[in-house]
Amino acid sequence: MKDYASDKDFVRRFRDGALEIARRKMDDVAREQAKIETAVPLGPRMATGGHFGGFFLWDTAFAVSWGRYAPGDWPLASMLDNFYAVAEPDGFIGREFTPRGTPVWSPFSPIAFAPPILAWAECLLAGAGRAPAGRAAAAYPKLKRHHEVCRARFRRPDGLYFSDGFGCGMDDIPRHPRGLTPAQAAAVPGGIRCTAECLNPESRERIWSWLSKMADHLSWNRQAGWIDLSCQMALDALHLAEIADGLGLAADAAAWRAEHAEIAAAVNALCWDEALGFYCDAWEGGTIRRKTAAGFWALLSRVATPERAARVVAALKDPAQFDRPCGFPAVSADDPEDYEPETAYWRGVVWPPTEYAALLGLLAWGERDFAEAAARRYYNANAALWEKTGTVFENNSPEQCERPKERSGPDFCGWGAIAPVALPVEFGWI
Repeated sequence: MKDYASDKDFVRRFRDGALEIARRKMDDVAREQAKIETAVPLGPRMATGGHFGGFFLWDTAFAVSWGRYAPGDWPLASMLDNFYAVAEPDGFIGREFTPRGTPVWSPFSPIAFAPPILAWAECLLAGAGRAPAGRAAAAYPKLKRHHEVCRARFRRPDGLYFSDGFGCGMDDIPRHPRGLTPAQAAAVPGGIRCTAECLNPESRERIWSWLSKMADHLSWNRQAGWIDLSCQMALDALHLAEIADGLGLAADAAAWRAEHAEIAAAVNALCWDEALGFYCDAWEGGTIRRKTAAGFWALLSRVATPERAARVVAALKDPAQFDRPCGFPAVSADDPEDYEPETAYWRGVVWPPTEYAALLGLLAWGERDFAEAAARRYYNANAALWEKTGTVFENNSPEQCERPKERSGPDFCGWGAIAPVALPVEFGWI
């Protein structure tokens, strides 16, 4: 594969091409938004996906991750403020909202529990010097309330958290035990059945006929302890501690770090699979033996122990598992059933948010050389696709960059700009 990252002129062209797409799509959103009477005042935002032109929480947080490096004026703070504006009265912030600012999902459904990474996005914004004065003091109470509602609503008695296929963001990755069909898994006691009531009334008529076909898949949720959402809640606690430190709230910061340690203890007691050498979902006193991108979050969240972090890193370095030619797939390449790199949506596909989470996790554990090599491969694959097609994609194949894979949306900026905008800055290619 050509090393596009070594050509600084190309790196700038690719970045500027991606930003042109992002700017065009942002202008499209602004024109459409101007035609809508919103439920609450909403500020400018980038195009970050969502049913019928709405906006997603974790897409937006990852858009901040590259937007902080983008030349020019981008509505990064405004995008985050929109989520605080549409929060429920108790402070909960769901995963997806309509263009009017109304929640798509019932706040009590696992589908509404998005990866809680708004505090991470706020810390990225502040670290890049792009946070307005006084922002941390204004945002912190909102972030704190959201975290507390998530803790009360989606934590299991064993200290782990649960979500579902849509809530975790990795739509079609199987999370239920091998040997069970989705219908059999949905029938396991303890889960929350996916019904039309998972949707708020405004969205129900439009979405339920489509969603109902996946009801069994989405009814696997509270039965298991989810490794990614558990680690993400731990990560959120660390970033809330960082913000509290900056505000001089020493007691709060200590409480958040204690919560991080508590979640880490639960994850290490229940989610580690010694034979696989990987963090997996917990179920019935053991693990669900699937190696997926859900386990990457144990690195970034600092939940992993040093010995176990080394084994997760070894899995990322193993070409038979995750070290594929064009990025880290969301399902390990040696999965006997679910690795589908060209035709699936998440099963065995490389996605910008989980690729980036893995790279940041490697950096957090001192694996700079391997992180740079992996980032370069991922960047070069995306650069090759851009050179051939003139656009940036939603996801990519881990095996080839000769053509876009099936089920990969073009002009996806969005988190698709992580490769052309964020990685060159972080690894010194520009």
